Amino acid sequence: MIIGLVLAWQSEVALADLSFDGKNRFIMTGQRMAVTLVNEGKTDALAVVSLNWGEPESGQSQPLPMAVSKPLLQISPGKRAVVEVFYQGAGLPTDRETYLLLNVLDVPPAAKTPHTMSVALWHHFKLFYRPTLENTLDEAMAGLSWAVQKESEGRLIADNPSPYYLTLSDIEAIGPNGQPCSQPIEHLMLSPFSTQPVVIPMCQPASLRYQIVSDAGNLRSYGAKLSADKKNHGSTQF
Repeated sequence: MIIGLVLAWQSEVALADLSFDGKNRFIMTGQRMAVTLVNEGKTDALAVVSLNWGEPESGQSQPLPMAVSKPLLQISPGKRAVVEVFYQGAGLPTDRETYLLLNVLDVPPAAKTPHTMSVALWHHFKLFYRPTLENTLDEAMAGLSWAVQKESEGRLIADNPSPYYLTLSDIEAIGPNGQPCSQPIEHLMLSPFSTQPVVIPMCQPASLRYQIVSDAGNLRSYGAKLSADKKNHGSTQF
């Protein structure tokens, strides 16, 4: 989840206080999905909800075939509200996931005291539309492989042959001596059926440790031993 700040110049802070029922990402598998917003504050909360393509640079210029039921809603203190996301049933790939962004602008009430700064929070959640697929996310995680580029020191190729988006965290290169040999890579997201170069400066790793984000937003630990003459798959038993 990415959070941006919109500031109104004053001196103290008034914050909006929305939460999302413990979710940090959303998986949509049908033509509708409910998103729960919770106002944990003591004043009314105003939420502006919208959807965008997750990868606009990939050429997704056509209109998004999805909509939200309540683009603008007010939530009383301590109350919950449900926004539904609708898919028209056509327009998205059927052989792979689609990456979208669910955006919520969390607007605080107007400040009632002088010298107060109002802070509105932009929440950007990853939303993956998932059609019916033959293999599972667990199989996709296990199928991720790494290839060592012999002609380039510290360069690997991550290969995701699955129809799922795979989000990796804390990729740590381990040298032949068993010690970390580079700064961890904090975040890497691999698109379906894609390969991506991963450069690890000043290091020729013998193995990797990394984590993959599950549907629930939890981290699963993996490790992979690296060999230059084959594809190297990760294992949870590393």
